[in-house]
Amino acid sequence: MPTAAAAAHLPVQKRKYHEHNGEPGCQGLEEVNRMFRNFWDPTAYWVCDKQGTRARLQHCPQSQLYSEELGRCIHYADWSWTDFKEPPSRPKSQALN
Repeated sequence: MPTAAAAAHLPVQKRKYHEHNGEPGCQGLEEVNRMFRNFWDPTAYWVCDKQGTRARLQHCPQSQLYSEELGRCIHYADWSWTDFKEPPSRPKSQALN
């Protein structure tokens, strides 16, 4: 475990909490067959298979994280934090019964 002095020299990871997980609404054609970052889990991403349907949650292979910049899963050592980018649409909220 690093000492306090050594820990002070480690790179600071820029992290922001986001109120939703980044799931796209799959409402527009520009979202179909695209991968979208999961804001809460860097090992996961969303895929819109068809317009008007719910996005499907997928996970990267072991030791990989999803890179929004590259649009694919990459080895965790090559991954770096980036700010969130909102999807073009969000899922419509479902009314409670």
